[in-house]
Amino acid sequence: MKQHTSEELITISDVSKRLRLSTRTVYRLIASGEFPPPVKIGSATRFYKNDLNTYLNRLRDERQV
Repeated sequence: MKQHTSEELITISDVSKRLRLSTRTVYRLIASGEFPPPVKIGSATRFYKNDLNTYLNRLRDERQV
């Protein structure tokens, strides 16, 4: 399991805005295993900002192949 230390957490809204996708589409990407799963804090759903950046870097790298 990945360990994150002092990593910024962002909301699903932040993720969807950055990806320019609907929140529903982001949840579909999570369900398909393409996007990293969120972290639950009480009833709140958050994402590690680093996971979003890693995802975007992977997409960029795949495009360059």
